Amino acid sequence: MSRFLRNAAIFALAALLLFGCRMTPARQESPVSGVEFAMDTWVEQRWYGPGAQQAYDEIIARIRELEEMLSLYVEDSEISALNAAAGKEPVRVSEETFTLLSRAKEFSAESGGLFDVTIAPLTLVWGITDPEPHLPTQEQIDEAKALVDYRDLILDPEAQTAMLAREGMKVDLGGIAKGMAASLCAEIPVRCGCSGYLSIGGNMMVYGKLPGGEDVHVGLRDPRGDASDLIGELTMDGLTMATTGDYERYFELDGVRYHHVLDPFTGYPSESDLISVSVLSADGLLADCLSTSIFLQGSGCLERYFAREDCEVLAVTRDYQVYASPGFWERFVSIPGPSRYTFHRE
Repeated sequence: MSRFLRNAAIFALAALLLFGCRMTPARQESPVSGVEFAMDTWVEQRWYGPGAQQAYDEIIARIRELEEMLSLYVEDSEISALNAAAGKEPVRVSEETFTLLSRAKEFSAESGGLFDVTIAPLTLVWGITDPEPHLPTQEQIDEAKALVDYRDLILDPEAQTAMLAREGMKVDLGGIAKGMAASLCAEIPVRCGCSGYLSIGGNMMVYGKLPGGEDVHVGLRDPRGDASDLIGELTMDGLTMATTGDYERYFELDGVRYHHVLDPFTGYPSESDLISVSVLSADGLLADCLSTSIFLQGSGCLERYFAREDCEVLAVTRDYQVYASPGFWERFVSIPGPSRYTFHRE
């Protein structure tokens, strides 16, 4: 896939979130809105109210600050320093980076290693987000897979340092950094006295109502449709939604879709029976991590997550079955008309 096609696909995801927000123009003041590229994805904002411009500017500045700290692809980021020192010495990091690494390791353990914060060697050997992705050899996959083990991320809370035990290991926070960014930005529209939404790739944060008093309605993408096709819409004031799907970033070779959600045990893109997972939570980092973890585990784990009180979950299977927790169904309305999907609301 060329750089243009890859970026166009990412832009379509961001644009979907705009098109999925139902508004009544006659009753709306002009918003402050825009789309910019940061954290290796498209960041879209739309804010209403007297502090809208301030909120917009503060949010994009905060996201770029976090990118400089956390990105695997920024040469002088704290994560790049940690990766460069793998097998050699501990690296002192900021409080925010240490907190994110600590929670990422906890999530990795909770998932039994299916979600693994040290997945970067596999991420890099696959290069699915590269301009010209390719199918790596089995030898390359095996070598990278051997370097993936969250238990070898050594954290010292007293010294506020992190270390990777073996040379060649690398951390990739791409699976949860965007959710963390959404949560960290959530206080900005509150302080600025505005309402609207922020989308960071597959993560969306909504605060407040539209000027006419209506809720912001967020569209949920049809994972097997075009970028503008929806399976439904929902309201989520004060929450962040993270979505992981096999349609977000991928390339196709000989009729096989190779997507970006890698299974650390096989070294290949996940072959679970799920094609899309959306998680709602007040904790954006939790939502981001769980959407990936559930996607990797497959539908057999859903009942366990449906019972949790700190999140709501919706999942779509390969055979077009849609399952969700009771709280998600309360917010969700499917699109009227014929659909390939069966919605299990019981």
